[in-house]
Amino acid sequence: MSGRPARRGSIVAAVVVLVALVIAGAGVVATLNDSGDQTASTSATLDGLTAAVREAGWASMESHNMDSGSGMFQMPAQMMPGAPEGDEMRLGVRITLTNPSRRIMEFDLADEFVLAGGTGEPPRPHSDTFGRLARLNPGAAVDGVIYFDTIVPGPQAEPLRLVWNRGGREASLAVPLRGAPAGHPHGS
Repeated sequence: MSGRPARRGSIVAAVVVLVALVIAGAGVVATLNDSGDQTASTSATLDGLTAAVREAGWASMESHNMDSGSGMFQMPAQMMPGAPEGDEMRLGVRITLTNPSRRIMEFDLADEFVLAGGTGEPPRPHSDTFGRLARLNPGAAVDGVIYFDTIVPGPQAEPLRLVWNRGGREASLAVPLRGAPAGHPHGS
């Protein structure tokens, strides 16, 4: 009879340890889920339209050099209408919009997309290569570039991401940068 209470105590202790491990494991999983995804997705579907970020790169303003010799200098901003101002550089973000639905989907790049992260206020698109396209037929897709004028983020700045607002919902898309920006046109 003296072995039975000891055995029951061992079973109770094992059950308590097992329950504690399950609770601790659930806490770890909940903490990981609440911490958010550290790497944002590069695609999302909102209100019947899918956007996928392909890549992004800094646009070179080299074509605005006034001298093709070794003593090249940048044209002043007044001579380059539409060029980035001050310390800003032009970033091109290549995206594909796809309509997987069975109906025509309308969109407005200027109203739906903003570049977030980095420093300063999130800029709206400067221009794009989509032309006047404002809708996609069912099953259709279009590939293009959205351009933003922004300050090149430093190493400590928040990573750049494309924020897409559509149909009352929002998605944050990672912006995979390729290459370093060209030298700043104003020498800074």
